Amino acid sequence: MPQTRAPVRRWGSSLGIVLPPEMVKELRLEAGREVMVDIRPAGIEEAFGSLKNWTVDPRKLKDELRRRW
Repeated sequence: MPQTRAPVRRWGSSLGIVLPPEMVKELRLEAGREVMVDIRPAGIEEAFGSLKNWTVDPRKLKDELRRRW
């Protein structure tokens, strides 16, 4: 399932999200078509979630950083 980050913009008294043209083309979307949207605010949780599969030993990293200082 394609994912993207998009800024929330104000449209009158509503808010909306603009999909990038690459995604529109890839999904063959047209005006009026209904889509499912999973909304999650981007933030610090997203950054830490990206480290779930990090395989670096923290002690080795700490030692290497100390050597370079």
